[in-house]
Amino acid sequence: MRPDILNPLFAEVTALKGIGPGLAKPLDRLGLSRVVDVAFHLPTGWVDRIARDELDMADAGRVIAITLTAQSYRSSNGRGPTRVQATDKFGNYVSLVYFGGHSGWAKKLAPIGEPRRVSGRLE
Repeated sequence: MRPDILNPLFAEVTALKGIGPGLAKPLDRLGLSRVVDVAFHLPTGWVDRIARDELDMADAGRVIAITLTAQSYRSSNGRGPTRVQATDKFGNYVSLVYFGGHSGWAKKLAPIGEPRRVSGRLE
């Protein structure tokens, strides 16, 4: 028999404030039906995004977050990627590559002349 103080850990997740039947169903699909399951559902990884003001080749291969301003677009014929030519606030150029979909999506995400915060692997 477990101590009474541990009983709340083995209650259904719906006993938690803010979790009703609608949220309990997707949690149950993940195997999280009890409070203790949710408490020990730990992350399997993370992305370490480094905030930068300027593009630097020393960051090549790392995931960075930077504010860029789109300058032009290059669309491939057919199913190829769309490239957005952009600059940081110091005038360094970079090409953002958007895979899948048509060029309209990239144009909506990065309008020419408007600064946008982007995150990705610098290559």
